[in-house]
This record gives sequence, C-alpha cells and structure tokens, in this order.
Amino acid sequence: MSARTVSEALAILNAARAVPGRVARYALVCGSTPLHLGTFVAAELQRRLPEDRVELATGPYGDLLGGLERCGGAAAEGAAVVLEWADLDRRLGLRDGAGWRPGDLPDMVTQAAWARDAILAGVGRLAARMPVAVSVPTLPLPPASFTPGWVASELATDLRHLVAELAAGLVRTPGVRLVDAQRLDGLSPLGTRLDVRSYLTTGFPYRRAHAAALAELLVRLLVPPAPKKALITDLDDTLWRGVLGESTGVSWDLDHKSHAHALYQQLLAGLAEAGVLIGVVCKADRETVEAGLAAEGLFVPRERLFPVEAHWAPKSVSVERILRAWNLGADGVVFVDDSAAELAEVAAVHPDVTGVRFPTGDDGGVYAVLEELRDLFGKPVLSAEDALRARTVGGAPPDLPPLTSGAERQDAFLSRAEQELVVLPVAVVGDPRPLELVNKTNQFNLNGRRYTEGEWRALLGREGAFAVLLAYRDRYGPLGKVSVVAGRRAGRCLRVDTWVLSCRAFSRRIEWATLDFLFDRLKIGDLAFAYAPTPKNHLVADFLRSLADEEPGTEARVTAERFAARKPPLFVRCHTGESA
Repeated sequence: MSARTVSEALAILNAARAVPGRVARYALVCGSTPLHLGTFVAAELQRRLPEDRVELATGPYGDLLGGLERCGGAAAEGAAVVLEWADLDRRLGLRDGAGWRPGDLPDMVTQAAWARDAILAGVGRLAARMPVAVSVPTLPLPPASFTPGWVASELATDLRHLVAELAAGLVRTPGVRLVDAQRLDGLSPLGTRLDVRSYLTTGFPYRRAHAAALAELLVRLLVPPAPKKALITDLDDTLWRGVLGESTGVSWDLDHKSHAHALYQQLLAGLAEAGVLIGVVCKADRETVEAGLAAEGLFVPRERLFPVEAHWAPKSVSVERILRAWNLGADGVVFVDDSAAELAEVAAVHPDVTGVRFPTGDDGGVYAVLEELRDLFGKPVLSAEDALRARTVGGAPPDLPPLTSGAERQDAFLSRAEQELVVLPVAVVGDPRPLELVNKTNQFNLNGRRYTEGEWRALLGREGAFAVLLAYRDRYGPLGKVSVVAGRRAGRCLRVDTWVLSCRAFSRRIEWATLDFLFDRLKIGDLAFAYAPTPKNHLVADFLRSLADEEPGTEARVTAERFAARKPPLFVRCHTGESA
C-alpha cells in the first residue's frame, strides 16, 4: 500500500537500505523545493521495485528548464516532471515580488506561452533518453487578476488554455505519460492542496496528503502495473438484471431501472475490442443461456464471448475450463460476479484470479466497478496485436487442421501453412509491444525477467546490444508480433538475456525458425542462454533440453553445429522488415 505519511515513506526507504539488489536511479524535476514530494516519490518507486534500491536525484530550485537539461545528461531510468504555475511565469507563484498589477497580466500570458513551448521541447528531449511522467499545474491560480474569484478572468482562461495545449502536446510525445487531472481531483480536491505557510517559508507548496497522491500517480506512470488479459463474467444480476428462466425476465435499460448493467455491457464490448478476452460462466442449462445471449439489444456481441460455460457445476470448475481454453495463467484474469459466495468459492480454488463483486442495485457502486475494471485492463497504447488476440485465442478458423503430436503429420500441415516470419529491429522509443510482450509472457519465457521501461532502454543501449521483434502470419491469418529476443553480441557468440514467445504462436516451430535465423544471418558460432527456471516456463526448459540432451543450466550453450543436427524440417519464410 502506498505511503500516506512522511513517516511511512521514510520507513519504506530505510528498510530498503539493506536491499542487496541493483541500484535503480530516477530523477525528480520541479521548480519548487522537492522536500516531501521527493520522499513520497522515492518511497513509491521503492515499493513498486522491491528487489532494487532506489536512488532519486532532484534538480535545481527555481529552474525547471535547467533541471530538464541536467536530467537529460544523467544516467537515470526515468524522470518525474512536476509543473506548477510559477514554472510558466514566476509572478504566478507566491515567492516572487514582481507584482500583480493589471498592466502586467498580458505579459504574464505572453511569458507563459513562451514557457509552454520551452517546456514541451525540453520534456521531448528528455523523453528521447528515458521515460518521463509529467503533471501539469495542480495548485489553484493566485488572485492575480482584478476580477472577483467567482468570475472567470481572461488571465485564468488564457493560462488554462495554454496548459491544455501543453498537455495535448505532451500526450502526443513519444516516451511521455501525463497524470490524469480527473483522477488527481478525486484523490486530492483542489482546495486541499496548497500549503501557503510551507510555500513561503521553505519553497515547498504542497500539503503532505496532496504530495502523497501526486507521487503515487507519477510513479504509476513510470512503473505501471501489468494490465490484466482476460475477464470472466457471471450473467444473472451481473451482465443483466434478473435471472434467466424466471417469469420476471432480465433487463438492462432505463425503464426497468437496470441501465447500470448496460454500462457494464458497454465496457465489456470496449474491452473486447481492445483485445481483452471475455468468458462467461452461468449456473443454468446451455439452451437457456444461449437464448439469453442472443437477445436483441445486448451491447456486447455474442461472438466476443468465448468460452461460455453453462452448467450446474461449481463456478471454479468453469473458471478452470476457461483458463485451459485460453491457455492463460490465473494471475492475468479477473472474475466478476454479484455473489460474494461465488467469488469466495472461485478464490479458494484459484487464488491468483482477481475477484470483483458486481453490486447489483447500487448504481454508484457499479460505476466504481467500471472505473476499477478500466484501471485493471487499461494500457497507454493499443497495438495491432490487441485486435488480433480475441480472434486467435477465441478459436481457430474453421478450415484450420488440428495440430497433431505426430511429427510427420505436423510436417504435412506446416508445409501447407504458408508460414512467414518477419524479423524487425526493436525501436527504443515508439513501439510498446516488445516490452509489453516481455513483461506479460510466462510460459515460453527464458528466465521470467521483467523490466521497467528505463531498464529496457538501458538494455537496448548497451555496447553490442542486439534485439529483434518477430511478427508471424500464415495462410490462416496474422498473429502479429509474437516474439522478442534480446541480448548482447561478443565476437561469434550471442548471449541471449531475454527470449519470449506468445502462447498464441505455439506448435508452429517458430522457436526453431528464430534460432535458425540468428545462426544464419548473424554468422555466429554459438548461442548462450541466460536461462532460469520459473514456476511456469517449463516449455523453455523442454526446448533447451531437446537441443542439448541435458538439463539446462544458467548458461545453456548451443553451437551452430549442434543446432543444425537437431532442428526439425522448417517451412517458414523468414526475412527482415522495417523498424518496429
């Protein structure tokens, strides 16, 4: 849980001093004295990076632009940039005596416009070197205008317009993420943020509760939680109001005071469109359930719901069957049900599934659930793979022959599949897919290593670094970008530090084709794999074992000669493509 007091934050930081792990360096850039904000940011980073020891550097007081330039020359994995009105014009702060005369107001806007452009450029340069989290001014404007406080002045509207333009530019800058003002308003109301006494005496403008809330959101942008992959929903009193088969029927509209369920359906439809898998569990007979899902006006399309488990067995059994159909781990799945008892029953069998209770009859509670689900599944950018996921996992095309265990029959199938593998260089900035794939893949994952965005950039920037992203398609359609290989080359050896392959691409010999490409195109003599066992990566162990006839160690090596002798027939047309 995030620290809410300075003492809690200091306790987190003091406990981390004994952590033997690597040092994770971050920066905080602001025009004011960082004081408690720096403490809260460092503590929240430490809480989210428990295996590392966080060090936080801060910039010079009163010089935001200089702080941006200085930070750009430092070795940091990420930066939090906190803007306030005084960074646009010092007369908009409380520690300057330049005056608030009516004749000065137009010049304040002119100066703020110049600062807007300079800040946008400075943040952009910094984001080319490291991920950046930004908050635009959070404090109330000072009473600088001649109008009463209940009248919107030209000064205030012009300044807010400039900040809106700055925010629009920031969210479109690669490598930059912006704190959402609406979320911050909910955590820290505007009237509770400013500490005038602290601002005047120390240069620190925030009350501690506001500093804690702002720090939490900034760090979430720098070290975001992994988004969930799939949702399993109950039907009765969840997807709709009422119980299938009963005389009262089911509804999701304003007339029956059940429109909150329509909002839930709309959210599910949006999640499905963004690549989230949606499954259904219901204790009812199959025919009744299918009739309900075929009802006119349902906001979530029937074809987006897969699998549908309709029977009278415990819901934990249904969840187990759905997890197998999806080939997903329970930790990436959310289960939504109106019944606390059903949630508890599933949690007892599948403790890694995130349970969310749907509060039927409580419209405000339903809205809070919608916000919670958006947070659990949200991601900053959608990729082409998101649109492909539901189709490729939700069921094979009707003409797709089943893959068999017999090698000869699999050869026959793959030889007709028209397989194509495009090898793309990994871009440091601009495409979130490689890092997303590395951080969410469990089964075919060389060592289970997860990276922050800053760590990933550092990995790609090492001397001799090598990283590729592989996109796959065949006659049955594209799977998109399904694999990442990253490491470092030294002479004729390539050390592979990270290798993942999406479960959607299993049983197509893509792993063999990948190594074949590396040996052939790079002209290397051997590959060294930084393997480490995890509870879920037995597929990697099996693959490495098939290459060496022995248990893989932490430095599993494969020579070009051994690989050539072991590889099965490959039918993949492999070629390089443009930058990812």
